[in-house]
Amino acid sequence: MGLPNLAIVAGSGSLPQQLAEHCQSNGRGYHVIHFEGIELDWVAGHPVIPARFEKPGKMFKALQYLNCTQVVFAGGMKRPKLNPLKFDLKLMKLAPTLLPSLKNGDDSALRMIAKIFENEGLEIIAAHEIIEELFVTTGTNTSIKPNDADLSDIKRGLEILDSISSADIGQACIVAQGLCLGVETIQGSDALLTFVSTTKQRFLDSKIDGRGVIIKAPKRGQDQRLDMPTIGPNTVQMVYDAGLAGIALTANGVQVLDHQDCIKLANSLGIFITVVENNE
Repeated sequence: MGLPNLAIVAGSGSLPQQLAEHCQSNGRGYHVIHFEGIELDWVAGHPVIPARFEKPGKMFKALQYLNCTQVVFAGGMKRPKLNPLKFDLKLMKLAPTLLPSLKNGDDSALRMIAKIFENEGLEIIAAHEIIEELFVTTGTNTSIKPNDADLSDIKRGLEILDSISSADIGQACIVAQGLCLGVETIQGSDALLTFVSTTKQRFLDSKIDGRGVIIKAPKRGQDQRLDMPTIGPNTVQMVYDAGLAGIALTANGVQVLDHQDCIKLANSLGIFITVVENNE
């Protein structure tokens, strides 16, 4: 028997496309769930299930008809602005529990959404269960290595992320010379990097070593099937543009898109990518 038919709940970024192309090249049955309002310029040539946030009933019926029994969530997705006047019967029944959860942290909201899919008899799997190469090996992946100041900042960053984990805020922070220059919030890590790039020099001492590191790690107890922190070539470029020394990721906790491209770009820009154990 082959693998179960897969539904890819597609958000922004390149991961949904990579998953679809992986299924396509390996002969796995799949469909891309394309929610209205999300721009996907790559779906031509892929089987698509059009969907609306206010009408999940139609989507679930389509999944059942197409015998899609596994679901993967991939890519970024903003919280939708729902119009109650357009709710179908399915969402009207779900609204009393779903809507309050959307006002909580990302992890809480995603767990509720996952439960809705599971109640429809669907199995949720993680992207790295499909593309194993999304997780990279422990150690410094680049020819550039973190120095002692960088290692100290990485340790400090991991401590910060651990301390805010229970608040369900974000999955990244930037530390330089022991100072936390910012933490990721709902705007995402790109916004964090943009903010730090324009503000960091006012806080740093030019006589002290340490240009700064972005540290990414999943929240404590986070469901790895739903919202894994991720980097890609764009992240590498933004880290360089922000004047930081490099990127630190926790092992088996952060997805790396286009890994070889990331390493090649980081080496060319003179920044490091290092993978550390969660307890470091």
